[in-house]
Amino acid sequence: MYKITLAQAVFRNEDFSSNHTKMESMVKESKQHHPDTRLIVFPELSATGYFLSPRLKELAQEKEGVIFQKMREIAYQYDIWIVYGYVEKDLKGNIYNAIQMVDPEGNLAANYRKIHLTPLEKELFTPGSELVTVKTELGIIGLMICWDLAFPELSRTLALKGTDLLVAPSAWEVPYDTPFKLFGAARAIDNTVFVAACNHVGTSEELSFFGKSSIYGPDGKIIASSSNGQEDLIVADIEYDWRNELKTTFYNMLKERRIDLY
Repeated sequence: MYKITLAQAVFRNEDFSSNHTKMESMVKESKQHHPDTRLIVFPELSATGYFLSPRLKELAQEKEGVIFQKMREIAYQYDIWIVYGYVEKDLKGNIYNAIQMVDPEGNLAANYRKIHLTPLEKELFTPGSELVTVKTELGIIGLMICWDLAFPELSRTLALKGTDLLVAPSAWEVPYDTPFKLFGAARAIDNTVFVAACNHVGTSEELSFFGKSSIYGPDGKIIASSSNGQEDLIVADIEYDWRNELKTTFYNMLKERRIDLY
């Protein structure tokens, strides 16, 4: 068992310096109030702010650019796993909506590029093409971003790769709070896994974010959530003994799949 924290907050567009300061402050606060927290998750494009404009391309960095160098320092200083979003640029100049997972030693544990882009995102980003799971002392963690939650095929494949916890940094806007919560719950109960979906709050150009970041248990029920649209730290225990018990009783869908038929 270990604790995770979702860092729901307002992140300023095109201002990594401000966002970096906020992320470090929230990591510090999380560790002060919950010293046994092992993983903290920030929203989609938290390092750059989430906005859909060609200006976003100017913020793109290679995987081990300045953003990563700064975030690895925080992970190392506070001895914690961190997941955060940023704009990635590859060696060919392609731009991706990406997240990075940094380990407590400051190493880049994983880089995931969003596979399912929204219609407006397709004008800016290249879709990712690689499923990513990370083997850690916290279990196997599967990486997703926002709209990926709407596609059960992705979460199922990650579950079949052994995923214990699905992490989904998000930028989910008004008025779609109901599907956001339903998708998170469905992906959890579908696969008997924990799901952690961290959302923005505040406004960004034409978008308004409602927050409601939530951690779902492997039975699909919310075990921790933010009910307001304010900055918040959402904390929950990830208990694998409980998950294993569920998998051997009612929630044994993965075991009972009819792979001879589908």
